[in-house]
Amino acid sequence: MALKNVTLKATLKKGTFYWVTQVNADSEEEAVVAAENLFLTELENSSEWEFEEFEVVDQ
Repeated sequence: MALKNVTLKATLKKGTFYWVTQVNADSEEEAVVAAENLFLTELENSSEWEFEEFEVVDQ
């Protein structure tokens, strides 16, 4: 197994969401599944989330 950095992107109706994490996996497919599972675990604690960084750009 190798440590892999995974970025998942979801295009939603009102924005885009990125999930970035590291997982141990043997393949790219396995890494994506592991990252998705970690995200689902984090959703259980979403009330504790707090955004730490932001960027605002005038349009």
